[in-house]
Amino acid sequence: MINEHHLTTPEQILRAALEKETRSRDFYAGISANCTVDYVKELLEKLQNEEEKHIHMIQTMIERLESGRELV
Repeated sequence: MINEHHLTTPEQILRAALEKETRSRDFYAGISANCTVDYVKELLEKLQNEEEKHIHMIQTMIERLESGRELV
């Protein structure tokens, strides 16, 4: 578990965000795998896909930071 009070650098913040987004994506994926109600399963899959988008965005930002480029 990440202690948010010790996040002081952009890299620390992005890595913490990446961890949280990954856990959220996995949470939704796990629940949707066992869901038998179609509309709920669809919602969970949409939420999972949104988290996946966030993961890719954060990974791109980390790569840019590591290469010395601007984050945006």
